[in-house]
Amino acid sequence: MFDFFESDYRRAKDAREIKSYFARYGEQAIDILAERASDRDLCSRDRRHWRRLARKARRRQGKSGTRLSAG
Repeated sequence: MFDFFESDYRRAKDAREIKSYFARYGEQAIDILAERASDRDLCSRDRRHWRRLARKARRRQGKSGTRLSAG
């Protein structure tokens, strides 16, 4: 939602991290990121990080899914 307030460095770093999670876990990547985002054993700062990655991963999957169905 507020991606334009984000630095280019963070955006690129998040994109690399999400790409590596999809490469490692495939379609389960979003579930794994969401699970980490809700892990109460982590501090709130870390949960925020995982929540941001999960949100971006869902967006990425949604965009790629629309391209596949449109083609």
